Amino acid sequence: MPVSRLLPFEWYDTPNIHFCTVRDFDALCREKNIKVLARTVVDNEHQGNWYMKAWPNFLGEIAIYHLTRN
Repeated sequence: MPVSRLLPFEWYDTPNIHFCTVRDFDALCREKNIKVLARTVVDNEHQGNWYMKAWPNFLGEIAIYHLTRN
């Protein structure tokens, strides 16, 4: 989520509700040296398709990650 004057915190370090995009979580994983083994993005019925893979931040509702430490 963008940091602004009204929301001056990173999404993971805020006293507000924790909004998070797929891009935000990928960046956090890189920052914390966490390796993403697999990622699936689906809708609220747990269905995925090619356009959710192409535009996960825009069309996905749930992201499922398989992670490991580097």
